[in-house]
Amino acid sequence: MKNTPKRKQRNKPGVVLFTAVAVMLMLSILLTATVSFVSVNRTKTNDNYKSKQAYLTASSTLESFINQIQTDTAPTNDPTAKAQQKKAIDNLKKLASANSGKGTTTNVSYNGSNGKSDNIGTTKITVAQEGTSVANIVVTCETTYLGKTEKVAAHISTQSVTKPAEYTNTIELVGNGGAGYDNLNVIGDMAGINNTTGKVYRFTNNTSIYGSYLMYGSLEVSTQPLIMLKPSLVDEKQGSTVTISENLDVSNKFRINSTMARADGYNYVNIGQKLSTSNHMDVGSLGFDVDLFCCEANIGGNDYTQYGNFYVYKGAGAYNGDATFGANGQTINGSLYVEGDLNVTKSLKVTGSVYVTGTITGKDKIVCQASNIHEGAVLSKAGRDAKPQIPVSADAYVYYPEDFFMSNDTNVTTISDQYKAFYSDKNPNTKTFNTFASDWTNVDYTLTELIDLTGTGAKTPVTSRYKLRITSSCTWASDLSFNDYGNGSRILVDVSDSSGDIVIRLQNGLNLGAEWSPVIVVRNRSTIIDTTTGDRKYNCYFVSDSGSAITLNGIDSVTGKSQHSGSSACNYSFKGLKVFDYDTYVRMFDSSVLNNTKGNPGLPQSGFVLNPTSVDVAGSYRPKNSSIIFLFGENTTLNATDQSFFQGSFYSPQAIVNIATSGLGGLVVTDSAGGKMTVQCCAVGVVIANSFGNANTAFYVYTKPSTTSVMQNAKGGKDDSAFGYTLDRYDHY
Repeated sequence: MKNTPKRKQRNKPGVVLFTAVAVMLMLSILLTATVSFVSVNRTKTNDNYKSKQAYLTASSTLESFINQIQTDTAPTNDPTAKAQQKKAIDNLKKLASANSGKGTTTNVSYNGSNGKSDNIGTTKITVAQEGTSVANIVVTCETTYLGKTEKVAAHISTQSVTKPAEYTNTIELVGNGGAGYDNLNVIGDMAGINNTTGKVYRFTNNTSIYGSYLMYGSLEVSTQPLIMLKPSLVDEKQGSTVTISENLDVSNKFRINSTMARADGYNYVNIGQKLSTSNHMDVGSLGFDVDLFCCEANIGGNDYTQYGNFYVYKGAGAYNGDATFGANGQTINGSLYVEGDLNVTKSLKVTGSVYVTGTITGKDKIVCQASNIHEGAVLSKAGRDAKPQIPVSADAYVYYPEDFFMSNDTNVTTISDQYKAFYSDKNPNTKTFNTFASDWTNVDYTLTELIDLTGTGAKTPVTSRYKLRITSSCTWASDLSFNDYGNGSRILVDVSDSSGDIVIRLQNGLNLGAEWSPVIVVRNRSTIIDTTTGDRKYNCYFVSDSGSAITLNGIDSVTGKSQHSGSSACNYSFKGLKVFDYDTYVRMFDSSVLNNTKGNPGLPQSGFVLNPTSVDVAGSYRPKNSSIIFLFGENTTLNATDQSFFQGSFYSPQAIVNIATSGLGGLVVTDSAGGKMTVQCCAVGVVIANSFGNANTAFYVYTKPSTTSVMQNAKGGKDDSAFGYTLDRYDHY
């Protein structure tokens, strides 16, 4: 095989998305064997060079085929066109995989400008597998002209890849209303992603976020909260930021610090409109600079201290980049940049330089070397001084729990059959927890398994006991006997290859008081593993009783989001409910707890350290991506109180999640540097809700959901599907 210089110039890879036009071209060329768009100018062909004519015919046929598809194809978000794209790739794969991978060969005829057949040689197009995988295809054009044969080929890698959804926030609000947080503590990032103007969020009573914060709206701070910028729990190489699209109003002590030295790309606060302070704000610390950007500043009251640069740049509307500094005690350990006018009414210490585009009032009150004060300056806004962009919108959700419940599209959901079976007229799934309680093989169940408790590879037999075992999809109804299953009964949900996905419907109105306090342990031993992420194929879903009247109304042409109607409202109330992943449960508690089938498990055993970061930390346990998923449909409300705890992910973008509980006490959590803190923990996972309520001093710790769960299709994925191919190279044989 040889690759001529001329061919090499065309070796430019690019992903091509097949639209409906491409489908018609594909079928026309490959199935009817007509290449009507190929035009070869015979007057330019020298009949004395038979090989050259054969080569030109073959290469023109192949390149015209490839180029025409590229020319007539454009990316699309239309679901109908995407379905056609997928169909086109499937047809191409069928042609390639025919004859045990030898493919399909078609003879091509050429039509001249007069409509008659042009005698420029005979050409065969072959679509075949390259190697053993149908994902790699070679399209070959072989032309024979007056006894001379030339062959060229295009090597293609087919793609039907869905970009997986990324879940980076421990708590994420999707609704268009504001919210108040009382003693909320988040290890990981937090966001309010609905870009609706005028929303106001409020932090009170020592709320803290150990990560990044993104919100659309305004933030009011009244009671000493803390944002500690820490390395990303998604990627430890990345840092953290605070982004507020509108105003920040600080009326009581507010600290924004960092555990990282500043570097480009992180350690900044970006306020889209105005910063106002009236009582003590600290930004950054010695050796850990945090820059601050806003479009207007009014610093007053008592104390403003910053380590880092302070930037006031012009913004939209009336925000002219003006700044007023009138606090009792104000220091910027860095430089000050003002694109409008600067008014200093009380002593302002600046250790770096002051750059003001407009005028300075109160210059004598600036404690700074006179040579470092620049009035009428031109601001570069480059490098570190460039204002970070506030994204126009966050990554929107396309599919909702209702799609997972009712869709027939297996590219969207894997659990609709199980969900629909709860409401089926034929062969309905009438199993409840009580069904398993009537089978004595599932009652007082003892499990012994070899487990690597130390992370060294050495396995130890671990025995745990359960009052009840669940092995397939069913309804959690209020039909269990309290005498048998009250008082903190341990219930094992056993996911396996034979069970597949286990879907547990929560009966509408399920209300369990503190006397029940069930402990749910989900064990996942599916042997089919995603080789990229290590996640097991099957998962456990707790779903709302949203009914069978749900209608999926297609994708909205403006928003690109799925539409639905008919989802029944549900209400749930739990006191003392605890949900654990089995692998965490058997490490978190000692044998005295594991051997009990009832009772509050209490505090984690001494020495257990939970690691929510993306790197291994010696002496800690890092859970895998969570295979426990809570899917709550529209107008569902969950109230969980009295030391409830959830290890799993909530996807409830149109539901209300209130976890007003102190959670699980005494949980030790580490960061990537090995630092430890002991917390009261309400949840380990991600919580995505229309609105979220909390109470008491409680922590929420990040762990992302399994990449094999239906949550991977909720956002990002369907909007960026690539049903197409990469043109790897051309070859001339």
